[in-house]
Amino acid sequence: MKNYLKFPIVLALITNLFVLTSCSDDDEIPGDITDPVAVTTYSAKLLAAPLADESSSTFMTFYNNTIHKISDASNTGSSWDFGYYYGATNKASFASVKNYPSDVFNLTAISDANKNECFFKKSTNYSVTDFNAITLESELNSISKPTSQIVTQIAVNDIIEFQDELGNKGLIKVTNIVEGDGQSGQIEFDVKIQINNVPVIQ
Repeated sequence: MKNYLKFPIVLALITNLFVLTSCSDDDEIPGDITDPVAVTTYSAKLLAAPLADESSSTFMTFYNNTIHKISDASNTGSSWDFGYYYGATNKASFASVKNYPSDVFNLTAISDANKNECFFKKSTNYSVTDFNAITLESELNSISKPTSQIVTQIAVNDIIEFQDELGNKGLIKVTNIVEGDGQSGQIEFDVKIQINNVPVIQ
């Protein structure tokens, strides 16, 4: 079983604050005060189409903003969330490690038990303008966990909602795609994420 810890998402929390005022006979006891939390933003992330020699930087971990080469699978694969590929029919696509197409690249270096799920859908609720305007984690609260672990036919300016296996959720804005599944194939994007949990390091 994978373990995780709640991330300290509150920057400042004032509790049990009691204010005695002379304006009335009753004491005023306000509730807890929580400062707004700035959204975590990753800019200009770049994933490459998978190469057979495993040299391509094709996979990403959301919570720590890390991109991985396929050749690192045996060492870090249990932390990967998703990868990129370019299909003949479905074109630019993201897939969770759990559902990454084996006919694109068979991730045999990661055991099935350690392959993470990650869920995606093209957003109908957020536009590029909305994405650009988001500054607080609370603005991502309305994102619900998608049902699919693959999103296909991705295009520039698509906004993609996601939730990883740890429950961290957010938005991807696609900024550039170089078509193809060879050496030059790649996708570039920005991420805004609400960090809710991080894995336990054992």
